[in-house]
Amino acid sequence: MATIDRALELLDQGNFSGAHDMLLDVHDAHPTDARANFALGVVYSQFGRKRHALKHLEAAAKVAKKKSVVFSKLAEVLMENLRNEDALEAARKGVSLDPKSAIALVILGKCYGALKRPVMAKTNFEAALLLDPKAQDAYLELARLEATLGDFERAREILANARNAGVTSVELLTLELDYSAGAVDAERLKLSKQILDNPQSNPADKSLAELSFEVAKHLEKADMGEAFRYYESRRRALYAGFDLESRKQQIDLYKSFFTEQFFSQFQSLGLASEKPVFIFGMPRSGTTLVEQIVAAHRDAATIGECPYFVFWQEALSGDERFSPRFFNALGSVKEKDFKKLGKDYLKLLSKEDQNALRVVDKMPHNFDMLWLLTLLFPKASFIHVKRDPADTCSSIYTNPFNSWHSYNVDQKTLGQYYSFYEDLMSHWQSVLPVENYQLEYEKLVTDQEAESRKLIEYIGLDWDPACLTFFESEEQVTTASKMQVRQPVNTSSLGRWKRYENHIQPLLEALGKA
Repeated sequence: MATIDRALELLDQGNFSGAHDMLLDVHDAHPTDARANFALGVVYSQFGRKRHALKHLEAAAKVAKKKSVVFSKLAEVLMENLRNEDALEAARKGVSLDPKSAIALVILGKCYGALKRPVMAKTNFEAALLLDPKAQDAYLELARLEATLGDFERAREILANARNAGVTSVELLTLELDYSAGAVDAERLKLSKQILDNPQSNPADKSLAELSFEVAKHLEKADMGEAFRYYESRRRALYAGFDLESRKQQIDLYKSFFTEQFFSQFQSLGLASEKPVFIFGMPRSGTTLVEQIVAAHRDAATIGECPYFVFWQEALSGDERFSPRFFNALGSVKEKDFKKLGKDYLKLLSKEDQNALRVVDKMPHNFDMLWLLTLLFPKASFIHVKRDPADTCSSIYTNPFNSWHSYNVDQKTLGQYYSFYEDLMSHWQSVLPVENYQLEYEKLVTDQEAESRKLIEYIGLDWDPACLTFFESEEQVTTASKMQVRQPVNTSSLGRWKRYENHIQPLLEALGKA
């Protein structure tokens, strides 16, 4: 089939859109073709369309039952869809079909990491390196794992081992800068700048965009103007753009649909569990810090950033982030469906820690989902973390996020998105059937014990002094704040936006602070 061969060539070249159109033609003619389904799974995974990717990869696995690469890719997409146990099974099959595949072992290690089984994750990453001493992904994933566990010194050693083994890549440079603790080798920084300033480099390369952010961070003290050149030069590789009008429409529809009358009509949906602790707010507002304080309690645990409800709402919106059709689809969801949704979520929390009285779900953008969360779990804890808007947004702007956060594409868009968030939170305050606990980041870092005690009392637990030494925990932390939460609480980030003031005027204007 010449057409699929050409589509696979486009795929190898990174031309996912071109490959997609050809692959759809092949799939229409041969819907069970394993190669077409596998390739479509790869394409949809690249596009962020997780459910479409899963459907095609599962179809490929039914036919290509002896292909290791199919099951390994299936495992990756199952993880993206929060099906970590199923992912582990698929990854194990991938390894069993090709025990000498370093890639299959790395993916199996990632599955164990997602299940918070770091020992098994390390074992598989190290096994991959025994098979292939130059397996870049094995080095990088092993270093990332050590960083999530708080051992940045070991992470740096692993990266040094990779370089000594002959590994050279943009991804390696990025992690070397990220984990350097400010003491970066001048030659590494010079090399990174040369790579980024090469006019022949691909402006759409996401790995180069991530490197650009790391270079910018290391240039801040020496030359803030040059730092912002690197913060801004490759943003479009991470964020294609953001539809502010669609977001405004979404907020307006929320305000007109989710009223006090709506909540009074659906009070019967509520489950009795007090286990969930929802911590939400804008990214970089302090949600990870609050999560770690609560999770350090002897009777608490954390599931991390769990997009369970965000995925559910996207499914109702036709696999889009938001669509007005969501409200039509919502009308067809029956009470038993809502209750099953809630009960399945509680099972997910119990898998995390069966004995914990409270389990934290620290998905910042659950602020969009409060209409559902408060209906399903009226006895849960709801903690809204707030931080100075300029500090929050300047921190977002100077960190690379995945494409889901495309509101971070430029300063004006980010500021307007923040104002929409404030508008929505104000609406929730006036109509939700439960009260949100308002926690100010500035108060928490200036009076840690008093604010922590009030927080623990709010979630219904006795005080545990371990909450003050959360930074000593050996639990995995996978967010952008993984380095900060390994340190005692401090006030160094207060008013941080002022150091950027001359370079963030469009952002400050959008926030009304210029």
